[in-house]
Amino acid sequence: MKKLLITAILSLGFSGSIIAQAPNQASFNRAIMQAYEDMLRENYKDYETYFHRANTYYNQGDYLRALNDLDSALKYAPEVDSEMRFAIFALRTECYYELKRYSQALAEANKALELESTSTQMLKLRANIEYELGEYDAAKTDYNKLLRMQPRSLDAYFGLALVAAKENNHGLSAEYMQKAIDLAPGNSNVYVRSAGVKEELGDYNGAVDDLLMAIATDANNTNALPALVKLANSNYSAVMAGLSGAIRQAPRQPLFYYLRGSIAAAHFHYAAAIDDFKYILTEGLYDYSGIYCALAECYYAICDYESALNNIESALASYDEQDDVCRYFTVRAQIQRAMGETDKALTSINRGLDFDSENKEALIEKALILTDKKEAKEASAILGEVIMTDPYEPMHYLTRAWVLNDYLNQPKAAQGLYERVIDLELDHPERVTSMLGFAQLFDGKTANGVAWIDAILAEPDYDGKNHYYGACFYAWAGRTDKALQCVEQSLKSGYSNFHNWLNNNDSRINVSPLRDDERFKTLIERYK
Repeated sequence: MKKLLITAILSLGFSGSIIAQAPNQASFNRAIMQAYEDMLRENYKDYETYFHRANTYYNQGDYLRALNDLDSALKYAPEVDSEMRFAIFALRTECYYELKRYSQALAEANKALELESTSTQMLKLRANIEYELGEYDAAKTDYNKLLRMQPRSLDAYFGLALVAAKENNHGLSAEYMQKAIDLAPGNSNVYVRSAGVKEELGDYNGAVDDLLMAIATDANNTNALPALVKLANSNYSAVMAGLSGAIRQAPRQPLFYYLRGSIAAAHFHYAAAIDDFKYILTEGLYDYSGIYCALAECYYAICDYESALNNIESALASYDEQDDVCRYFTVRAQIQRAMGETDKALTSINRGLDFDSENKEALIEKALILTDKKEAKEASAILGEVIMTDPYEPMHYLTRAWVLNDYLNQPKAAQGLYERVIDLELDHPERVTSMLGFAQLFDGKTANGVAWIDAILAEPDYDGKNHYYGACFYAWAGRTDKALQCVEQSLKSGYSNFHNWLNNNDSRINVSPLRDDERFKTLIERYK
């Protein structure tokens, strides 16, 4: 089992964290953006620079800023420069597609193809957009046109397979899938894409098998693991059954235990995850500091802080230069803060920041530690810096607003931050991670917030996470009975992050208003 894959699995961590960008890369990016700024200061009509900066924003996932620059590029690009105008329309299409604004993406794709009708990339993207819009006949036409232009196009075959699945033509869908696999049987991504079609067909077991085949074909495939985690969101049991079957066939293969444990942890089933991680270590199947870190996070989530601390110390005693050491120190700081050892936590987080001074997760943890130490002014400053580097993450605003309101007596400044979260919109306000309803609640727009959380609670909640946030929302809204209903539903669905239930007091995204209620205590004890 390659360490690269283990690191990739860990980077998906159940806390939602990702491995931070290397400091030298971040510095390089800042230098590039400054160069763009200088060029535009010299010539504000430099459409090529607008385009190149937009492309940089796009690669960073900052699609809204990319679109702003593309608007400027289009404004100043002359009509005769059709090549550049095509590139602008194409990138606008990509941005709208990533933002899931499919109608706008389709309009841009049509403009791009008017300028360059032979672009197979744009034809493929337009077909994908038409598929997302439910315009299956148009999508089918474009996929078939792409196939005539590129007879070995995997995109065309898989696109046609998805359309056939939507049309409930399972036989034709399977035929297109098989043609794609026959064209590239050694390409692991073929199995990832086949899994996506099978999921659309409702064949979840087949989808899991294909994703495991992708990993077996190429252990470094970067698409298979996220697809497996995503599939577990809609059919956790199928993913677990598939991994358990793989373990029965290869009981000494640590990768399958690691996958199963990581996905269990991602869905708050910490006891199962701990069993798998410990099995790898006790059976001597593999030894890696990241396994101890994963165990520490699981124990932290179930409030076994002593075991969590012991495991993170093991991780810190055995890391090498390839490990995400800042993450290890951040986890240790979180554990120490939960244990009330804020001075030790501050020392740990500073050690972590020595390894990666711009790690957002570490900076946020430092701000939380400083808040606990009543050093709120410095905490607020750190959170302000984080917002500047990551302006589309709503929790940064909510955390800083909490510090400003509750610790620095600046309610107007806090209100401004809540309004910024509302203004973000994030294009998908129904997602719980947008935190839109919490911002509305704390900004006094309670009815809007209630409508938001109720829409989320009406969606399937496979692991109880949505109802946990429902409990947080209604607890702070003062609707205790509704909050307790959410608590029970969340616990029934398996949300077993007892650190969040019992001890998390950060950012007003928590259930602290419920903890003195005897009904809450009874529910926690019943499901503990």
